[in-house]
Amino acid sequence: MATYNLKNLLAHTDQLAPADFKRQGNEPYYIKHLPDRELRMYFSVSQYYPHSAVINGIMVDVSIDAIETIFDEVLRNNPIVGLDPNEKKDTIGGGGANIPNVDRELLHTQDVEDDATFAIVKPELEKIVQGALQFYNDYTTLQAIHDHLETLVGRAKGNFLLQPMASRNMILKKLIN
Repeated sequence: MATYNLKNLLAHTDQLAPADFKRQGNEPYYIKHLPDRELRMYFSVSQYYPHSAVINGIMVDVSIDAIETIFDEVLRNNPIVGLDPNEKKDTIGGGGANIPNVDRELLHTQDVEDDATFAIVKPELEKIVQGALQFYNDYTTLQAIHDHLETLVGRAKGNFLLQPMASRNMILKKLIN
């Protein structure tokens, strides 16, 4: 059996990441910087080095400067344990898990050991990347985020507008009014 390691994994995830997303260090984590936000894509991987890895899917998040700048100021005045006002945070997310017609069973069970086994999961991962790009395009304005949030109930709201949701929701409402 050939060796499969982080270098191999990154070569595979680099094939999937959109060209305008830049990998962050030695992780399957990609960011696109825009003037008012950061788009983030993180490949969820179970590592079984030196033999294989299972690429389970992609976490899709957006950090929106207008919301996070105000939220950081709130944190400076009212600290919340575990949240650093100087650390970049995600505002909305969840796009990767909500993409339809993806064979998730395949992604959770198929070991990637080489180019041939990567080719088995690549089409499913490409669907998720395309869905992630659609997620980013759907929520380019604060109004679009607010409007979508208003359609959600319960846990779905917290999966979209990241925690602490109440603080971010109040900031969002203030910014659009």
